[in-house]
Amino acid sequence: MSEQDFVGRVIGAASQGAVGAVVAASLSAVTEPLVNNMLVKRVPLMEAVKALDPEMIKKFLQTTLATNFIKFPFFEATNIIMQGVDLPPTARGAALGSVFCTITLPITNYRFRKSMNLPVTPGNLYQAYGPTVLRDIIYGIARNKVSVFLTNLNPTFASTMMGRVVNMFATVVAACVLSAPGNELRGYCLQPPDRKQSFGDFFQPAKFIRSTSVGAIIMGISLAIGTMATPQVEKMVGIMKEYLQKNPLSYVLIILFVLQQVIAMRRQSELVDAVRGEGDKFSISPDAKAKA
Repeated sequence: MSEQDFVGRVIGAASQGAVGAVVAASLSAVTEPLVNNMLVKRVPLMEAVKALDPEMIKKFLQTTLATNFIKFPFFEATNIIMQGVDLPPTARGAALGSVFCTITLPITNYRFRKSMNLPVTPGNLYQAYGPTVLRDIIYGIARNKVSVFLTNLNPTFASTMMGRVVNMFATVVAACVLSAPGNELRGYCLQPPDRKQSFGDFFQPAKFIRSTSVGAIIMGISLAIGTMATPQVEKMVGIMKEYLQKNPLSYVLIILFVLQQVIAMRRQSELVDAVRGEGDKFSISPDAKAKA
């Protein structure tokens, strides 16, 4: 594979993750507080639904979008990069899961604690590292093996758009289900101390299936939809690289454009801070209002 094709595949995979990130964030803003309450607090479904707050969902959507835009493209791009590493498939999947977990666990725990309305401190950003890295290693291995299995099962179907979408959905759901025991163990370790259940009480098949199925379906739908964008992005990358090779001056224009955007954003931020500072000077404190 040429360097141009490889770069196109990496960017295409990242774009797949980006589209999936938006879909998953929209769904997760509602379902993740539900799943986390059922997974960690082990509350019944209807009780978790009653605990949902529209304002909390709106705020949590900002968190899911921000964290998904880092995690989803990063995993998909890293997965493509790792395919070029000369390792057995199992070792490659294990390395992928380890790298992904180690780098993104602070984001995962930040998001988890936001969904549960818990305080976030530097000390709990790497909480439950052991079960989380186990989950991500199993997920990475399963993603590689199931994907290869489905592609070899019907190569002709796998080369079509429908085949890519169906295979991605099936691969992600299978990987989520296979790695679910690690996720359950993570949930057990993240229990609030005042409501911590015993090992026997926590691990119940019905609750395990309930919390696993929701997360697996969301991930499957999100990345399956994201797969539709990959071929178009790879084509666009190829066209852009060909144009840039014929017009080297375009690199300078792109760099200048990026610098201009950075400077404009900085100026806008400074202007907003200045306006807020002027507003604070003329604002009346509550004590002054009371005296008046």
